[in-house]
Amino acid sequence: MILETNRLYLRPWEETDAENLYEMAKNPHVGPSAGWPVHTSVENSAQIIRDVLSAEHTYAVTIKKKCNAVGSIGLMIGSKSNLGVSANEA
Repeated sequence: MILETNRLYLRPWEETDAENLYEMAKNPHVGPSAGWPVHTSVENSAQIIRDVLSAEHTYAVTIKKKCNAVGSIGLMIGSKSNLGVSANEA
């Protein structure tokens, strides 16, 4: 599924996004504040795409004109959330 706004696409992560993800997540001020460890290489970012960001309802945020990943967003419902919400909350 791809979600669309006037400026952005939210789309599933692809392994081809690994380089863009690494450029964001290698910064020690970005990853930890989002709950991510600092990424150590493009291959490390590719592995995280395969193991973590490929989860259902997890999307790469991309700017329409460029289509490269500039962020990530995910929807966690009920017990899949780390916030202790009820089964019908997200």
